[in-house]
Amino acid sequence: MDGFWTRFRLDPRQADNARMRASDADREVVRTVLADAFADGRLTREEHDERVGILLEARTLGELPGLVDDLGIVEPAPGEPGANLPESSGFREQGAAAYRKEFQEAIATFLMVSLITWGIWLFTSAPDGHPWPIYPMLFLVVNLVGTGVRREAIIQREVHRLEKKAAKKAERKAAKAEIEAAPETAAPILDPPVQSEKDRPGDPS
Repeated sequence: MDGFWTRFRLDPRQADNARMRASDADREVVRTVLADAFADGRLTREEHDERVGILLEARTLGELPGLVDDLGIVEPAPGEPGANLPESSGFREQGAAAYRKEFQEAIATFLMVSLITWGIWLFTSAPDGHPWPIYPMLFLVVNLVGTGVRREAIIQREVHRLEKKAAKKAERKAAKAEIEAAPETAAPILDPPVQSEKDRPGDPS
């Protein structure tokens, strides 16, 4: 398990490092272990979700070891592709793509509403009317800024969703493999023996 801690930027078990701020990459290492533990039954869904919630709130490296100390961590074989990379790095990329999409939608909404409201104002109230389109614009600016500020939360939310989806898929796959590997327990159904002509009872006379 010692090799597991080398994936972190700094070893979170050391006292000098425990107070250092955890990076997204550090949290991804722990997240991968939690997802694997849930997929193979070492954590229940409630335990997995609870630990992921704590992980999302973690700010220092010292908060991370307690989330995985009771889990047996299987190290990849040396030289194996991806041995030193978090397995959920692809989820992180998809999370970033989900954030970009949400941010672009916020920008598009801001521009569209601004154009429509200012157009209405120009044709109905300008130039003496009160510039009321400022108010919906301010609301949309707050929403746009909020989306930018919540970048990491949006990414983490999408990664969490993808991990839960992957865990469910792994559960179904494991259940299917278990069913296919189970021995047949039902007794074979045999056809009734065919009676010959001489074994059949004669017609009553």
